[in-house]
Amino acid sequence: MALAIAAAASPLAVFAAPPAKVLSELPSSATWSLSPMFMANAIGQTGLNGQRDTTPEKLLNQLRQSLEKAGYSEQPIRTTVGAWGFSATWATPDGVEIDGTNSGQQAVLVTQATAIAQGKVNLNIRFDGVAPMQNQGSQTQTKQESKPETNININIPSPRRFF
Repeated sequence: MALAIAAAASPLAVFAAPPAKVLSELPSSATWSLSPMFMANAIGQTGLNGQRDTTPEKLLNQLRQSLEKAGYSEQPIRTTVGAWGFSATWATPDGVEIDGTNSGQQAVLVTQATAIAQGKVNLNIRFDGVAPMQNQGSQTQTKQESKPETNININIPSPRRFF
């Protein structure tokens, strides 16, 4: 009852949603062929997992299009791409709060794909808690301590020629 009164008093109140519910509401273009599964380290210990017949590069481009259209924004500083696959994190859309996020952390959508055969990848999608990103423009720069230079000269004789 008190919760209903608080919500009525503050129409802008944001309620945290269970991670499984938010995952189920992701665009189908991002989640087709994936099944819910237990994930011990994810927020809510749940995520989506499955395989796709594609390449990591194509899959990442598809995820970028569908997730950005749904309001998620990629955090490029946390994106890693290689021949093995990729790992990318996405900030949630405005107003989306994920239940179970630890204090001092923010929930991000994590997408990870691993190449398991030529033209086949395993895709994993879940929410993880991470430290909030600092606005680097507002950080004050600290003066580095000056350290004396150390020069070490090592004389290595030329190899002897035996011929």
